[in-house]
Amino acid sequence: MKLKFAMTAILTLFVSSMALADEMGPNGDKFYEDAARFETACQTDPCKTPYSRQLVYNQKTKANKMTPEITQRLRAVAFDQAQTWGDTILGGDYYAAGRTRLDEVVAYYKKDKLIGYKIRYSEKAWYTADCGFDGTRNSLKECKTGRIIEGSYVSADTLTYFSDEEKYAEFSFLAE
Repeated sequence: MKLKFAMTAILTLFVSSMALADEMGPNGDKFYEDAARFETACQTDPCKTPYSRQLVYNQKTKANKMTPEITQRLRAVAFDQAQTWGDTILGGDYYAAGRTRLDEVVAYYKKDKLIGYKIRYSEKAWYTADCGFDGTRNSLKECKTGRIIEGSYVSADTLTYFSDEEKYAEFSFLAE
């Protein structure tokens, strides 16, 4: 009986840890602290010294100042981060298309050294609480559309990333 309980506990811990898309790479703790300092320093515009920020990618305007490799890696991080939505926002009255879009990237610096990126990503989604959604794509026609939007911090080497704890995934009717 104790062995069965222990195995169940281990399995539950393993499965629940899989729902967390955050990734801790080398120097991840230091990056986490730097991201917090950046947020504090950049609550006003311009940021307080020694921090600065620059918009380096905007999906709507097609602006992209990043290399194709970094752009692709940040898209992959955005997709990975969105996979947690099945256990969070998509557990409620929303249904998502499953195609994650990188919407915006802000690079942030300490002095002139790139520390990381703050990314915003989204997926087309439907609000299903007040329509006849029966689990099929065809029944979504009556549902209101919008986007599920979330942000994350990504280290300069893209090996550490985590969700913006101040702005977890939310549904927006306005964003399209």
